[in-house]
Amino acid sequence: MKQTQKTSNDLKGDMPMRPDKPLGWTRRLFSASALSLALGSSVGLATLSHDTQAASARDNTVAIAIEANMARLDPHASTTWNTFRVLMHIFEGFVAEDLTIKDVEQPPIVPALAESWKISEDGLTYTFNLRKGVKFHDGTAFNAEAVKFNMDRMLDKDFKYYQAVAAGLMRWMWQDLDSYKVIDEHTFEIKLKSPNSEFLRRLAMGGSGTPRFISPASIEKGGNDSVETNPIGTGPFKFEKRTVGEATTLLANKDYWDAERLPEIERLIFRPISEVATRELALMSGEVDMISSPSPDSIDRLKAQGLKIESSPVSTLYMMWVNMKEKPLQDVRVRQAICMALDREGMAKFHRNGYAQPAYSVLNFGGPGYDPGFRDCQYDPEKAKALLAEAGYPDGFKTRMDWTMGGGGDVNTVGDAEWIQRNLSKIGIEASIESFDNGTYWDMLGSGIREGTGFMSVSWGETSFFWLDQVIASDAIPPNGFNAGYYDNPKIDELLAQARSAKNEDAMVEHLHEIQQTIADDMAFIPYYTPIAIYAMRPNVSGFVLAPQHWHDYTGLKKN
Repeated sequence: MKQTQKTSNDLKGDMPMRPDKPLGWTRRLFSASALSLALGSSVGLATLSHDTQAASARDNTVAIAIEANMARLDPHASTTWNTFRVLMHIFEGFVAEDLTIKDVEQPPIVPALAESWKISEDGLTYTFNLRKGVKFHDGTAFNAEAVKFNMDRMLDKDFKYYQAVAAGLMRWMWQDLDSYKVIDEHTFEIKLKSPNSEFLRRLAMGGSGTPRFISPASIEKGGNDSVETNPIGTGPFKFEKRTVGEATTLLANKDYWDAERLPEIERLIFRPISEVATRELALMSGEVDMISSPSPDSIDRLKAQGLKIESSPVSTLYMMWVNMKEKPLQDVRVRQAICMALDREGMAKFHRNGYAQPAYSVLNFGGPGYDPGFRDCQYDPEKAKALLAEAGYPDGFKTRMDWTMGGGGDVNTVGDAEWIQRNLSKIGIEASIESFDNGTYWDMLGSGIREGTGFMSVSWGETSFFWLDQVIASDAIPPNGFNAGYYDNPKIDELLAQARSAKNEDAMVEHLHEIQQTIADDMAFIPYYTPIAIYAMRPNVSGFVLAPQHWHDYTGLKKN
């Protein structure tokens, strides 16, 4: 079967996982593991800079190899989880998720730059009491005027420093906003048009823009674009330097306001190394101290070298966008047949080596409303063939799958496509594969699935359900969002609005479960597995907590 690869050769990723129990379990710690040097040549290690090698060797520096290059450093205009791993240590918002604890399915919301808040009885007005004495990294004071500057930058088209990219990117955050204003130096008010049941949790999110605060003085001095080269926030680490495609270096903020999260290390270096084997070799050789997403195939060999492995479920899932403009896929029976053709249990057990759990719902593990017992369909290739015949395709049909080689957290995603390709061939559907680097692919997804392509796929899912506003809502059809398959169902829009405005969690979950069933009935999106996140590290690195999130708190890292 045909497979074409279109790539800038810049982005492969890695996603290790392995639950031996159903999701809903608590975090498991895997003991140290290692890779034999027989993995192959040390291709790519020569690209590690001498500066990074030297820095990694210093006692108070931790160098982390991540799966892909980072995007923009402007928090209001930045995309990808990979980038937010860095930004969350520089910039802060009103609240945050506590990522210093494990053994929870959803990290709790805790105060950040707002030390407390009050929500009106009708759920429309949020009054934030801001933390006093906090300073940005450039020494300027954090206060309510600084908050307003940032809000204006995200939302006010007439504001001198308006960030146009932020408005579209952060629709998920501000779609219910009515107004905002300064009450006094340390009090800020936000009013909503309708209640939002998870407004506080959305304030803590990132990866598709994030409502975190930049130093107004730095922008007034250097201009709007200066955030990319001189990002200044209030966080536990300060930006030192970035060499695009090679390394980003942060320094500990010795004056950080939260004594409990003062960094233990002096310097944190993020190295984008897209090839998984090269990341693993960099770890074994000591060029870096930690890596994200080693291959599931490498875990036992990494153990043998005395390297430490930590593993935890993460709030995401992999799923296929179905192109509703393609004639065969306009018939729900065809879409149901495709779902029934997928051997998701085999995929998780054999293809992912157990480092995944089959996924059957658009509601992800770790997010609100997750139901481990829900099934959109059962694996039944014979019934799938009968449905195809009933729909007028007894001999199947040809289509194309556009796929990405991966970004943050991914490993062997093209292998996923090949597994699905084989499953579809068994019911007569011949699907070719074309793969793209991650940056190109996200541009494609944001433009809508191209003609002749039946499916696209990425990982998504959050501890908030805001991502559904970006993916399944009708007003998120490209170019306004990532509803790339052109799924248009007014009922879904209504249910999303009801879930956001629910008065309590039970009511919110009730609406989310109706969304879950509606998507399954329409078979508009087909999930296939939930990943397990993995980090590997040198034995002298400690203090890392792998909370169930796409990004992690590195303030507790120690290097012995």
